[in-house]
Amino acid sequence: MAPESLRVLVAGDKSSAGKSTVSMGLLAALLEAGFHSSELAYIKPATQCVSSTITARFCQSVGIAYEHIGPVVFYRGFTRSRLDHDLAAGEATGLLAEEEAQRSSTVETDEPLVARCARAVDRISEGKRLTLIDGVGYPAVGSIVGCSSADVAVACRAPVVIVGRPGVGDAVDSFNLCAAYFEAQRVPVLGGIFNKVAPTGFYGLDACKEYITKYMARYRPRQRVYGLLPKQEVLANAAAEETCGFAFKHPPQPEEAGPLSAADEAAIALVTTLFREHVDTKQLVADLTEASARPAGWVRVLPSFPAADEPPAAPNAKRPRDE
Repeated sequence: MAPESLRVLVAGDKSSAGKSTVSMGLLAALLEAGFHSSELAYIKPATQCVSSTITARFCQSVGIAYEHIGPVVFYRGFTRSRLDHDLAAGEATGLLAEEEAQRSSTVETDEPLVARCARAVDRISEGKRLTLIDGVGYPAVGSIVGCSSADVAVACRAPVVIVGRPGVGDAVDSFNLCAAYFEAQRVPVLGGIFNKVAPTGFYGLDACKEYITKYMARYRPRQRVYGLLPKQEVLANAAAEETCGFAFKHPPQPEEAGPLSAADEAAIALVTTLFREHVDTKQLVADLTEASARPAGWVRVLPSFPAADEPPAAPNAKRPRDE
Protein backbone atom coordinates (compact mmCIF):
# COMPACT_ATOMS: atom_id res chain seq x y z
CA MET A 1 0.00 0.00 0.00
CA ALA A 2 1.41 3.39 -0.96
CA PRO A 3 1.88 5.96 1.82
CA GLU A 4 -0.56 8.87 1.96
CA SER A 5 2.24 11.36 1.27
CA LEU A 6 5.02 11.14 -1.28
CA ARG A 7 8.39 9.99 -0.01
CA VAL A 8 11.71 9.94 -1.80
CA LEU A 9 15.06 8.71 -0.54
CA VAL A 10 18.17 10.50 -1.79
CA ALA A 11 21.04 8.03 -2.06
CA GLY A 12 24.64 8.29 -3.22
CA ASP A 13 27.53 6.07 -4.18
CA LYS A 14 29.75 7.23 -1.31
CA SER A 15 29.98 9.63 1.60
CA SER A 16 30.45 13.23 0.45
CA ALA A 17 28.70 12.51 -2.84
CA GLY A 18 26.55 15.55 -2.11
CA LYS A 19 23.35 13.86 -0.89
CA SER A 20 22.57 16.47 1.73
CA THR A 21 23.38 19.34 -0.61
CA VAL A 22 21.17 17.78 -3.30
CA SER A 23 18.46 17.27 -0.68
CA MET A 24 18.61 20.96 0.18
CA GLY A 25 18.49 21.88 -3.51
CA LEU A 26 15.47 19.68 -4.08
CA LEU A 27 13.65 21.21 -1.12
CA ALA A 28 14.41 24.72 -2.39
CA ALA A 29 13.23 23.73 -5.88
CA LEU A 30 10.02 22.27 -4.48
CA LEU A 31 9.31 25.55 -2.72
CA GLU A 32 9.83 27.36 -6.02
CA ALA A 33 7.54 24.83 -7.73
CA GLY A 34 4.64 25.79 -5.47
CA PHE A 35 4.95 23.52 -2.44
CA HIS A 36 4.37 25.31 0.84
CA SER A 37 7.00 24.81 3.53
CA SER A 38 4.35 23.28 5.79
CA GLU A 39 3.78 20.56 3.16
CA LEU A 40 7.39 19.37 3.18
CA ALA A 41 9.54 17.39 5.61
CA TYR A 42 13.19 16.42 5.72
CA ILE A 43 14.68 13.61 7.78
CA LYS A 44 17.96 11.72 8.03
CA PRO A 45 16.70 8.68 9.95
CA ALA A 46 20.08 6.94 10.03
CA THR A 47 23.23 9.03 10.17
CA GLN A 48 26.90 9.16 11.01
CA CYS A 49 26.86 12.93 11.51
CA VAL A 50 25.79 14.39 14.85
CA SER A 51 26.35 18.09 14.23
CA SER A 52 24.16 20.71 12.64
CA THR A 53 24.09 20.72 8.84
CA ILE A 54 23.36 23.40 6.29
CA THR A 55 20.33 21.38 5.12
CA ALA A 56 18.86 21.38 8.62
CA ARG A 57 19.56 25.08 9.06
CA PHE A 58 17.91 25.78 5.70
CA CYS A 59 14.82 23.82 6.76
CA GLN A 60 14.61 25.72 10.02
CA SER A 61 14.97 29.06 8.23
CA VAL A 62 12.08 28.42 5.82
CA GLY A 63 9.78 26.47 8.15
CA ILE A 64 10.21 22.93 6.79
CA ALA A 65 9.80 20.19 9.41
CA TYR A 66 13.16 18.48 9.86
CA GLU A 67 15.03 15.87 11.89
CA HIS A 68 18.71 15.76 11.00
CA ILE A 69 19.74 13.40 13.81
CA GLY A 70 17.37 10.48 13.51
CA PRO A 71 16.74 7.48 15.74
CA VAL A 72 19.74 5.53 14.43
CA VAL A 73 23.24 6.97 14.77
CA PHE A 74 26.21 4.88 13.67
CA TYR A 75 28.47 6.14 16.44
CA ARG A 76 31.81 4.48 17.08
CA GLY A 77 31.33 0.96 18.40
CA PHE A 78 27.60 0.84 17.68
CA THR A 79 27.63 -1.91 15.05
CA ARG A 80 29.80 -4.17 17.21
CA SER A 81 27.50 -3.65 20.16
CA ARG A 82 24.41 -4.25 18.04
CA LEU A 83 25.85 -7.49 16.71
CA ASP A 84 26.71 -8.58 20.25
CA HIS A 85 23.15 -7.77 21.26
CA ASP A 86 21.59 -9.65 18.37
CA LEU A 87 23.82 -12.68 18.86
CA ALA A 88 23.01 -12.69 22.56
CA ALA A 89 19.30 -12.95 21.73
CA GLY A 90 18.18 -9.81 23.53
CA GLU A 91 20.84 -9.27 26.18
CA ALA A 92 22.17 -5.77 25.46
CA THR A 93 25.72 -5.13 26.57
CA GLY A 94 28.36 -2.46 26.39
CA LEU A 95 27.73 0.62 24.29
CA LEU A 96 24.33 -0.58 23.09
CA ALA A 97 23.01 -0.78 26.65
CA GLU A 98 24.26 2.76 27.26
CA GLU A 99 22.61 3.95 24.07
CA GLU A 100 19.32 2.28 24.89
CA ALA A 101 19.33 3.79 28.37
CA GLN A 102 19.43 7.25 26.82
CA ARG A 103 16.46 6.61 24.60
CA SER A 104 12.77 6.68 25.43
CA SER A 105 11.48 3.74 27.45
CA THR A 106 8.84 3.21 24.76
CA VAL A 107 11.54 1.97 22.36
CA GLU A 108 12.23 -1.71 22.97
CA THR A 109 15.81 -2.93 22.79
CA ASP A 110 14.84 -5.69 20.36
CA GLU A 111 13.02 -3.39 17.95
CA PRO A 112 14.69 -3.60 14.52
CA LEU A 113 16.64 -0.46 13.74
CA VAL A 114 14.91 -0.07 10.40
CA ALA A 115 11.55 -0.09 12.21
CA ARG A 116 12.71 2.88 14.28
CA CYS A 117 13.59 4.69 11.06
CA ALA A 118 10.21 3.90 9.52
CA ARG A 119 8.38 5.10 12.62
CA ALA A 120 10.32 8.37 12.61
CA VAL A 121 9.53 8.89 8.91
CA ASP A 122 5.86 8.14 9.51
CA ARG A 123 5.77 10.65 12.35
CA ILE A 124 7.37 13.53 10.49
CA SER A 125 5.39 12.77 7.31
CA GLU A 126 1.99 13.17 8.97
CA GLY A 127 0.06 15.88 7.14
CA LYS A 128 2.82 16.44 4.55
CA ARG A 129 2.68 16.23 0.76
CA LEU A 130 6.28 15.12 0.37
CA THR A 131 8.98 13.86 2.71
CA LEU A 132 12.61 13.82 1.63
CA ILE A 133 14.65 11.06 3.28
CA ASP A 134 18.39 11.69 3.29
CA GLY A 135 20.41 8.47 2.97
CA VAL A 136 23.69 7.72 4.71
CA GLY A 137 26.96 6.92 2.98
CA TYR A 138 26.70 4.48 0.08
CA PRO A 139 23.61 2.23 -0.25
CA ALA A 140 24.92 -0.69 1.83
CA VAL A 141 26.01 1.40 4.83
CA GLY A 142 24.10 -0.02 7.80
CA SER A 143 23.50 -3.43 6.23
CA ILE A 144 25.62 -4.99 8.98
CA VAL A 145 22.75 -4.22 11.39
CA GLY A 146 19.87 -4.57 8.91
CA CYS A 147 19.49 -0.83 8.36
CA SER A 148 20.94 0.00 4.95
CA SER A 149 19.46 2.72 2.76
CA ALA A 150 17.70 -0.02 0.78
CA ASP A 151 16.21 -1.41 4.00
CA VAL A 152 15.02 2.08 4.93
CA ALA A 153 13.56 2.65 1.45
CA VAL A 154 11.59 -0.61 1.70
CA ALA A 155 10.35 0.07 5.23
CA CYS A 156 9.37 3.66 4.38
CA ARG A 157 7.96 2.83 0.91
CA ALA A 158 10.22 5.44 -0.65
CA PRO A 159 11.43 5.36 -4.26
CA VAL A 160 15.04 6.41 -4.72
CA VAL A 161 16.94 9.07 -6.63
CA ILE A 162 20.70 8.53 -6.82
CA VAL A 163 23.29 11.29 -6.55
CA GLY A 164 25.89 10.28 -9.11
CA ARG A 165 29.48 11.23 -9.77
CA PRO A 166 31.02 13.15 -12.67
CA GLY A 167 32.29 11.61 -15.89
CA VAL A 168 30.64 9.17 -18.28
CA GLY A 169 31.85 5.59 -17.76
CA ASP A 170 32.55 6.10 -14.06
CA ALA A 171 29.25 7.92 -13.58
CA VAL A 172 27.19 5.22 -15.29
CA ASP A 173 29.06 2.30 -13.72
CA SER A 174 28.71 3.75 -10.22
CA PHE A 175 25.04 4.52 -10.84
CA ASN A 176 24.44 0.91 -11.91
CA LEU A 177 26.24 -0.45 -8.87
CA CYS A 178 24.08 1.63 -6.54
CA ALA A 179 20.86 1.04 -8.46
CA ALA A 180 21.37 -2.73 -8.49
CA TYR A 181 21.61 -2.76 -4.70
CA PHE A 182 18.18 -1.13 -4.42
CA GLU A 183 16.72 -3.16 -7.27
CA ALA A 184 17.71 -6.39 -5.52
CA GLN A 185 15.06 -5.42 -2.93
CA ARG A 186 12.63 -4.25 -5.62
CA VAL A 187 12.94 -0.57 -4.69
CA PRO A 188 11.91 1.75 -7.55
CA VAL A 189 14.92 3.75 -8.76
CA LEU A 190 13.70 6.94 -10.41
CA GLY A 191 17.00 8.08 -11.90
CA GLY A 192 19.95 10.25 -11.05
CA ILE A 193 21.26 13.73 -10.41
CA PHE A 194 24.94 13.76 -11.28
CA ASN A 195 27.01 16.07 -9.11
CA LYS A 196 30.34 17.92 -9.24
CA VAL A 197 30.62 17.79 -13.05
CA ALA A 198 33.26 19.97 -14.73
CA PRO A 199 31.57 22.94 -16.42
CA THR A 200 33.57 22.52 -19.65
CA GLY A 201 36.05 20.22 -21.35
CA PHE A 202 36.14 16.59 -22.44
CA TYR A 203 34.24 15.60 -19.29
CA GLY A 204 32.25 18.82 -19.23
CA LEU A 205 28.60 19.26 -18.44
CA ASP A 206 27.20 19.08 -21.98
CA ALA A 207 29.31 16.11 -23.10
CA CYS A 208 28.58 14.07 -19.97
CA LYS A 209 24.86 14.83 -20.12
CA GLU A 210 24.70 13.76 -23.77
CA TYR A 211 26.29 10.36 -23.19
CA ILE A 212 24.75 9.54 -19.81
CA THR A 213 21.35 10.34 -21.33
CA LYS A 214 22.14 8.16 -24.36
CA TYR A 215 23.01 5.27 -22.08
CA MET A 216 19.87 5.63 -19.99
CA ALA A 217 17.64 5.84 -23.07
CA ARG A 218 19.16 2.65 -24.48
CA TYR A 219 19.75 0.45 -21.43
CA ARG A 220 17.71 1.99 -18.60
CA PRO A 221 14.72 3.65 -20.27
CA ARG A 222 12.76 3.64 -17.02
CA GLN A 223 15.34 5.78 -15.22
CA ARG A 224 15.87 9.45 -16.04
CA VAL A 225 18.75 11.86 -15.90
CA TYR A 226 17.15 14.67 -13.92
CA GLY A 227 20.16 16.89 -14.23
CA LEU A 228 23.89 17.42 -13.93
CA LEU A 229 25.25 19.95 -11.46
CA PRO A 230 28.48 21.79 -12.28
CA LYS A 231 31.27 21.67 -9.74
CA GLN A 232 31.45 24.80 -7.59
CA GLU A 233 34.31 25.48 -5.21
CA VAL A 234 32.08 27.59 -2.97
CA LEU A 235 30.07 24.46 -2.14
CA ALA A 236 33.08 22.52 -0.86
CA ASN A 237 32.15 23.06 2.79
CA ALA A 238 28.53 22.11 2.19
CA ALA A 239 29.54 18.93 0.39
CA ALA A 240 31.85 17.97 3.25
CA GLU A 241 29.05 18.01 5.81
CA GLU A 242 28.24 14.34 5.29
CA THR A 243 31.50 13.25 6.88
CA CYS A 244 31.24 15.35 10.02
CA GLY A 245 30.84 14.72 13.70
CA PHE A 246 31.41 11.08 14.70
CA ALA A 247 30.30 10.37 18.26
CA PHE A 248 30.72 7.69 20.90
CA LYS A 249 27.06 7.51 21.88
CA HIS A 250 23.66 8.53 20.54
CA PRO A 251 23.40 12.28 21.18
CA PRO A 252 20.22 13.98 22.31
CA GLN A 253 18.19 15.56 19.54
CA PRO A 254 18.98 19.28 19.56
CA GLU A 255 16.03 21.60 19.76
CA GLU A 256 17.05 23.45 16.63
CA ALA A 257 19.76 23.41 13.98
CA GLY A 258 20.76 27.01 14.53
CA PRO A 259 20.75 30.17 12.42
CA LEU A 260 22.12 30.48 8.91
CA SER A 261 25.56 31.98 8.54
CA ALA A 262 26.51 34.33 5.71
CA ALA A 263 28.36 31.40 4.09
CA ASP A 264 25.20 29.28 4.42
CA GLU A 265 23.11 31.92 2.71
CA ALA A 266 25.58 32.20 -0.17
CA ALA A 267 25.65 28.40 -0.62
CA ILE A 268 21.85 28.14 -0.48
CA ALA A 269 21.45 30.89 -3.07
CA LEU A 270 23.94 29.15 -5.37
CA VAL A 271 22.39 25.69 -4.97
CA THR A 272 18.91 27.12 -5.59
CA THR A 273 20.13 28.74 -8.81
CA LEU A 274 21.88 25.56 -9.95
CA PHE A 275 18.74 23.49 -9.44
CA ARG A 276 16.64 26.06 -11.24
CA GLU A 277 18.98 25.94 -14.24
CA HIS A 278 20.07 22.30 -14.34
CA VAL A 279 17.57 19.97 -12.60
CA ASP A 280 14.11 18.96 -13.83
CA THR A 281 12.37 18.90 -10.45
CA LYS A 282 8.91 18.89 -12.03
CA GLN A 283 9.65 15.66 -13.90
CA LEU A 284 11.14 14.11 -10.77
CA VAL A 285 7.97 14.83 -8.80
CA ALA A 286 5.83 13.43 -11.63
CA ASP A 287 7.91 10.24 -11.73
CA LEU A 288 7.84 9.97 -7.93
CA THR A 289 4.05 10.22 -7.98
CA GLU A 290 3.81 7.51 -10.64
CA ALA A 291 6.34 5.20 -8.98
CA SER A 292 4.66 5.58 -5.59
CA ALA A 293 1.27 4.63 -7.04
CA ARG A 294 2.55 1.80 -9.28
CA PRO A 295 5.95 0.69 -7.94
CA ALA A 296 5.97 -2.62 -9.82
CA GLY A 297 6.22 -0.74 -13.11
CA TRP A 298 9.46 0.89 -11.95
CA VAL A 299 11.24 -2.19 -10.70
CA ARG A 300 13.92 -3.41 -13.08
CA VAL A 301 14.09 -7.16 -13.61
CA LEU A 302 17.70 -8.13 -12.98
CA PRO A 303 19.46 -10.86 -14.95
CA SER A 304 20.06 -13.90 -12.77
CA PHE A 305 22.34 -16.89 -12.83
CA PRO A 306 20.59 -19.52 -14.96
CA ALA A 307 19.63 -22.98 -13.77
CA ALA A 308 21.52 -25.88 -15.33
CA ASP A 309 18.80 -26.43 -17.94
CA GLU A 310 18.25 -22.74 -18.80
CA PRO A 311 20.08 -20.61 -21.36
CA PRO A 312 21.64 -17.42 -19.96
CA ALA A 313 19.69 -14.19 -20.39
CA ALA A 314 20.93 -11.80 -23.04
CA PRO A 315 22.96 -9.02 -21.36
CA ASN A 316 21.78 -5.43 -21.67
CA ALA A 317 18.53 -6.36 -23.40
CA LYS A 318 16.58 -3.23 -24.16
CA ARG A 319 13.57 -2.76 -21.91
CA PRO A 320 10.77 -0.51 -23.15
CA ARG A 321 9.65 2.38 -20.97
CA ASP A 322 6.36 1.34 -19.42
CA GLU A 323 4.36 4.50 -19.87
